[in-house]
Amino acid sequence: MHTWLRGQLAQAHAETGAHFAARAAHRGAGAPPPPGLGLQIRQRCLAFRQALEFHHTSEDGPVFPVTEGYHPHLRHLFDRLRDEHRSIAAVQSALAALLAGISIAQPDRFHAELMRMTQRLTSHLDYEEAEILPLPADVPWPPRP
Repeated sequence: MHTWLRGQLAQAHAETGAHFAARAAHRGAGAPPPPGLGLQIRQRCLAFRQALEFHHTSEDGPVFPVTEGYHPHLRHLFDRLRDEHRSIAAVQSALAALLAGISIAQPDRFHAELMRMTQRLTSHLDYEEAEILPLPADVPWPPRP
């Protein structure tokens, strides 16, 4: 899932770069660039948002509590990840608001928000993979009641 999320962010960067380049290249009279790329960006970001929300909800729901039950001394790690989930959701909401107006969005502002999302999520995923990912190996499956 983390690999897919990173790939989607890379695609979003490429597509928004292409969208804003096409928009900037349009000069004078005539039709503006077709809205297809803007729609494609919105669709990708919607799929990304839904997948990330599902991923974090799954972690906060069954995954973290069960794993934390076997590693109560690491509660601070799980608390940090839950806080990061909320922080990432807030950045994601700000990006979604900008995305709603992608055809008129200010490129610098949009790129800054996308970069903020990328940096926060990448840092979060790196931390989670380093600190938490190895822990479920110690949890018996299926978990005991």
